Amino acid sequence: MVQKNAFDYLDAPIRRITTADVPLAYAPTLVEEFLPNAAKIIAVVKEVMYR
Repeated sequence: MVQKNAFDYLDAPIRRITTADVPLAYAPTLVEEFLPNAAKIIAVVKEVMYR
């Protein structure tokens, strides 16, 4: 909705931070890597901010 109604005011495209496109494993360490986390969010924010 934001991209549709405010596209002209955005400085960068909208990015989605989602889970990896792979089957979900049952091991806790693999689940942590599968889900979005702080490091992934920071990386995408820096990418959108061109830093």
